[in-house]
Amino acid sequence: VDGIPALLDAGRTVLASVHYGIRHPERPAPGRGGHLVLVTARTADGSGLHFHNPSGTDAGTRSAVLPVAEFERFFAGRGVSLA
Repeated sequence: VDGIPALLDAGRTVLASVHYGIRHPERPAPGRGGHLVLVTARTADGSGLHFHNPSGTDAGTRSAVLPVAEFERFFAGRGVSLA
């Protein structure tokens, strides 16, 4: 997850592998990976990530923002950087 902010700052988008449970970040992460989200930006203060989750259960979980540490609980450590 450490490399994602730099990629976003360079104008790239990141397709990240996360557990689908990311749509319920208030719950413990049941695992990592197996589901893709599109990470599009950092928060203004740099502490969080904006991402699109196509399997979100409502507008707030489809277009979501999480602190980097929360995102990392679901992140599989792999993804694809898109120009």
